[in-house]
Amino acid sequence: MPETYDVIRSVLTSTFRVPEDELHPQTTLERLELDSLALAEFVLILHERFGVKIDKEYAARGTTVAEVVDHVDALRTEAVTSS
Repeated sequence: MPETYDVIRSVLTSTFRVPEDELHPQTTLERLELDSLALAEFVLILHERFGVKIDKEYAARGTTVAEVVDHVDALRTEAVTSS
């Protein structure tokens, strides 16, 4: 989780200008004020960075940062084991 979390944290702080002190694993994407357009961009960026397709349910406003990290990690593990 640390590597994935660090990348996602970096994306949120640099691309979406989320203040570092507001970003915690249990913070929801809604709390970070990501609207539907920002969520779509977030999914695209994560796809580019990690090479995985994020399921819609993990790009919802009620999803926590930790849930996104766990989902990305699961997708990455699945991709490695199926190769």
